Amino acid sequence: PELVDVPHASASSRLPAWVQRLALPLQRPSQQARDHSTGLYDRAGLFDVAAEAIRLQRPDMRLSMIVVEFSDLHEVFEIYGSTVARKVVARIVRRLRSIAGWRGLVGRTGVAQFTIVLPGTAQKKACEAVRRVLGEPARVEYDTGDSEIVLVPHVIVDVIEPGAESIQPAHREMCIELTRTQKDEQRRLRWLASERERHSQPMSLPAED
Repeated sequence: PELVDVPHASASSRLPAWVQRLALPLQRPSQQARDHSTGLYDRAGLFDVAAEAIRLQRPDMRLSMIVVEFSDLHEVFEIYGSTVARKVVARIVRRLRSIAGWRGLVGRTGVAQFTIVLPGTAQKKACEAVRRVLGEPARVEYDTGDSEIVLVPHVIVDVIEPGAESIQPAHREMCIELTRTQKDEQRRLRWLASERERHSQPMSLPAED
């Protein structure tokens, strides 16, 4: 489902009071807080509106955060061009908004990085939402007509404990962990490539007596 501006009165009247308060001011980014290429919150805008979400929710409630890094997105631009790349990004945005649901917050926090904030959501539920929308392993597919593009993002999910005033410290730690994971993956792929190369080299025949 896409983000909506404000729930209908008949629906909102059945929601808890804290959800109604949270829904009204946070659904649409202001022009100053928007990433113009996607319509999502930009980095600063997401941090600001997430701080407001923390302030509005009950003190005993947790807030889950999902950071999704599409490190191979730049290759789509280089190989397929900007027109296809924009369509791929649009599909990514739709998937992430589906994970967020109507009360979640989605921001573009880097060139190829997106962050979802889920107020009042446990980490297990956040992981289930990722698997439901992106599959397992996580991926986003786009058919160009001539070929199929498959992007496999790095995803990390964490929970913001009650009492936090901002998501920024947790977001910074999650980004560090993502970078570490990506470097480990790159080292693993380089090692596998070197092993394949080593085993594919022709062996010299033993000299005849």
